[in-house]
Amino acid sequence: MDIASMKGIGGTALSHSKESLSLAYVQALLAATGLNHNEPKIDNDGVDITIRGKGFDGIFQEPKIEVQLKCTAKSGTIDLTNNELVYQLEKKNYNYLIGPSPLPLILVVHYAPKNFDEWLIESTEGTTIKYASYWYSLYGNDPINKDSRVVRIPLKQRFDSKALVNMMELASKAEMIYNLEVAKV
Repeated sequence: MDIASMKGIGGTALSHSKESLSLAYVQALLAATGLNHNEPKIDNDGVDITIRGKGFDGIFQEPKIEVQLKCTAKSGTIDLTNNELVYQLEKKNYNYLIGPSPLPLILVVHYAPKNFDEWLIESTEGTTIKYASYWYSLYGNDPINKDSRVVRIPLKQRFDSKALVNMMELASKAEMIYNLEVAKV
């Protein structure tokens, strides 16, 4: 089903389906790493999911990270010339993610195929979620006054099991989560 239809076969709005896809991707990572999560009943402050750990060795044995989830299937989102995911983030979300906050805050953007029926590969061997999610820390940036800002996420900041566990270890040690490159916002 093409994105232009704006609804899935089951009638769910595209925006809700994309939210479910990005959450499913993160939940698969949580299952693979043994981490847990909480979802606020109402997302009115820019947090879609709080990732929770248990039994870590740092200052905080039960570290937490707050995440704003986004999903896009727009053409031109992946800039292979600069190896970046390019995402237009709304002012409300941008200004929340710059902090201050007692918990680390990150943006996770899932890049998906344009067509609903390409989001998953289903076979007798299992199900694969396409394509991938990427993370970015805006913490400490200056607030913006315009409606939105383009965020350029390096493709090497893939949100995968290894990156997630590393972030939880940093949160456990009360350390900041920094981008792997200088910010390009």
